[in-house]
Parts: sequence; C-alpha cells; structure tokens
Amino acid sequence: MMENAAAAKASPYAIELDGCTFCYKGASHPSLRDVSLKIPRGQCVVVTGQSGCGKTTLTRLVNALIPLMYEGDLQGEVLVAGKPVSAWTMGELSAHVGSVFQNPRGQFVNLDVTSEIAFGCENLGIDREEMVERVAQAAATLGIEGLLGRGTEALSGGQKQSVILASAYAVHPDIFVLDEPTASLDVHAMRNLARTVALLKSQGKTVLISEHRLWWLNGIADRYVVLGDGAVVGDRTSGEFIALSFESRSDMGLRAASLAEIDSVVAVRPSGDAADSAVSSLSSCGRPVVRMNDMVVGYRGAPAILNGLDFSLVPGRVVGIVGHNGAGKTTFARCMAGLLKEKAGVIEVDDVPLRARKRAGRVYLVMQEPGYQLFSSTVDDELASACSSDGAEDSLGNKDRIAAIKAALALEGLADRHPLSLSGGERQRLSIAAGLLSSARAMILDEPTSGLDYRNMRRIDAQIARMRDAGIAVCVVSHDYEFLCSACDEIALVEDGRIAERFPLNKATLPKLKLNFGFAEIQ
Repeated sequence: MMENAAAAKASPYAIELDGCTFCYKGASHPSLRDVSLKIPRGQCVVVTGQSGCGKTTLTRLVNALIPLMYEGDLQGEVLVAGKPVSAWTMGELSAHVGSVFQNPRGQFVNLDVTSEIAFGCENLGIDREEMVERVAQAAATLGIEGLLGRGTEALSGGQKQSVILASAYAVHPDIFVLDEPTASLDVHAMRNLARTVALLKSQGKTVLISEHRLWWLNGIADRYVVLGDGAVVGDRTSGEFIALSFESRSDMGLRAASLAEIDSVVAVRPSGDAADSAVSSLSSCGRPVVRMNDMVVGYRGAPAILNGLDFSLVPGRVVGIVGHNGAGKTTFARCMAGLLKEKAGVIEVDDVPLRARKRAGRVYLVMQEPGYQLFSSTVDDELASACSSDGAEDSLGNKDRIAAIKAALALEGLADRHPLSLSGGERQRLSIAAGLLSSARAMILDEPTSGLDYRNMRRIDAQIARMRDAGIAVCVVSHDYEFLCSACDEIALVEDGRIAERFPLNKATLPKLKLNFGFAEIQ
C-alpha cells in the first residue's frame, strides 16, 4: 500500500494509456484502436465523439471495469498514478479513482441517500465522525442536502446521478472518472456539477469526463480529446477547441460548445405561427389521444409526486415536458404509459378510460434507462419483436420497415449484437426504433438524447417530426435545451405536482423557456 501511494505521488501523470486496443467478447471489431493518452495531474480532460466511438470503453479501462467486469481482448497498458491498473487492488484503486457511470441506478447499494453517500467511506474504514462530516460536505457541494435521509427508490434519474457523484466526492479520490454525468441533470444540477469540477481542479484533482453535452464545460475543461471509430482523431486545448467553428464540430458529430453557440443555431418557429393556436384550441389538432384528469400519483410509502395534474396530448403535436430534477416528469411519463398505477384520477386514451395495465402498448414509453426495456438476444430480434403484425414478424413488410428504421437511426451493422453490449447512445436509438415499430397511438420519450451526439440527436429529431406528421401524439421529457428547441411545438412545465404552465414554443417564448431552464442566471 505504501509503495502504491509513493508511486501515486511520484508520477507526473494521473492517467496513461499506451497503445490500448480493446475488443469486447463476441464483437466483430474493437471499440478502441491503438489509443495513447497522457493526462497530467490536475487536468480536466473531456473525451467526446459520436455515439459508439469508444468513450465509455476508455473510462472503463481507467477504473478497471475492463477487464474485471467486461470480458474481451485487451492490448496495451493502462497506468493510474504511475502504476499499471493491474498492480492496484480494487480497494486501493477505488481510493484513488472515483467513478460515476452512465446509468447511476446500477451503482446504488443502499436504500437511503445518506447511507449511499457514506458507503465508500465505510469501505475505507474512515472514522464515523469524519464520515458524517464528509457526507454533509459532499451533499452541500452538490446541492442535495434536501435528499439526505430519503429513500433511493423514489429519486429521479437526475437526483440519482447527483447522489452517486456525492458518494464519489466523499471518498476524496485523486482522480474522478465521469461517464455522461449530465445525461439526466437539470440546469441547476449541471451548474452545481460545473462548480464541483472547478473546485476539484483547484484542489489539484484530475477529472476525466466522457460527455456529449459540452456547453457546461466551457471555461472549465483544459483539453478536449475527440474519438472516432475507437481511435483518437483530435486532441486540442480548450482554446483551440472553442475556436473551431460550429460547422467543424458538427461535422465530427459534436454538440455546441457554449450557450451562445446553441442560441446561434437553434431553430424554432417564428412568433405567431398558426400552429400555436393548438395550445388554446386543442380541437384545431383533433381530439386528444391521451387525456389525464386530476391525477394523483406516487410511490408506496411516500407522499404523492403528482397531485391533481391535468394534461392533454393531441395528435400531430410534440410537447416538451420540462421541470427540475424530482419535479415528477418521469413519474408522469411512467403513469401515462401504464407502468405506474395512479392513486386517483382518470386517464383516457381515444376517449376511453383505461386502467394502467390497459394503457401499456397504446402509449409507448422509451425509458430514460433503455437497457431496462431491451429483452432480446440480438438487435434484429429486438426490432422484430416490436412489430405488431399478428405474429408475422418475418413478413416482407416488416423486414422493409425494420430496414428503414435501422437506416434512419444508424443501426446498420449491429444486427447480431446483443442489445446490452451496445453503447448507451446505441441502446437509446434501439429503444426508440422499437417504439417507432410499435402500433402505439402516443409516444413518450424520456430523456431521448442522453448519450447521443449531434448527428444522432438530429436523427431522433427527424423521426419525431415523422411521427408528428403521421398524426402520432408525441411527448418529450428532457433537460436538453438544444434538442427541445429543435423538436418541440410547445412546452409544458411540471411544478409542484401539476402542469404549472403550457405555452407554444417560438422565438417570442424562447426567453421563457430559457428562464425556466435557469439560463438567465448563467448568461
């Protein structure tokens, strides 16, 4: 242990990858190809690139999930604090490297928030008094003091993400590895995360971030490493990266690098568009596909999250559902789709009141964590099972539909891959493809762009537009301002268990959306 600690202090580099190539077991091509990277102590390095480019695989090398948790062929060497990863015990490595995964739910080992934040400290044998202090400090730093003592099962995706980061922070590691840490975060939580990363840098910590949403890192990141097809295709200082044109970054599949850049390219309808009248006159778009009346929804043993919520979803409209982490957006989506039973209230689908079990299939939900709704052994089997053709899944018509959807969502070449072997972005696109192949009257997408690069965000945007044009009612739950602006016709704000406000999205109302997101405080 003392030898490892001495090595950690002696090495000028926190992380070194030397000629690393890795191919997952059963995969036809490597996820990383001859990657060499040196990250000095105290740097914040952002690894970005198109979905499936190898970002998550790279993070798994650093925290030793490869090869301990993920089988495959690894060539090259990975060093943490000057020592090969294989030379550290898992206990030693966990004290040096704090990790936050794409799917925070998979990291939870306790039933309440306080115990979860304390878990890593307990494993290291930290004195109880100091542990209590560290838990309080971590919660305050991440702005989640109000979650202490709460059960983890009722947390939103964004709240879970913040709790896992707090748990890593409480251990006081030298290196932080964050894989898509903002995927489920609202702007308030992203601001707290940005402040936390800046604080870590000031403390001499090293931060490695795999990320698609880049604007929050402007002024914090030291370097941007771009991966393409598993190889390093760019390694630029922050100044060099920001100086690139939006067109140059988008050609690489990258998102906007600043809020100003988002505003310069965002495309919403002009004020006074005729379609705006649908907000005040639903009949202009036809009768509602889904109508929610006086809904009361919550989890067992906890107060109601939705309380008296009313909402209508009409065909040919895309409604963005926004609100802070924990406001009830995912609860709203799960209830509408029949995955969560209401305590009171009525939900009608095509004017027919339906209980939760009957709504499933009529209202399709693409989950925030897509791995939980993928059940087949291959991508093609998953898509075939989503088709509703009276059991004739192998019919020519369905084959054509599947081929078209795969092409539209860049899923070609993945036919024989197991869904759970895909990257987060690939799983997201597969879940959306399955939803498109269903016969659902309404589609709900919960954080559909988490883990998605610019090109695939645009692909999802295009598919949503096709659904809207086909008369399908679409609801998008998202914290992704850039995506909401391009995809949605109107916005509904969830607050205090109800729809607090609903307004058409156009150039005149864009400031209102930005205010609700908290951007006015940033700019």
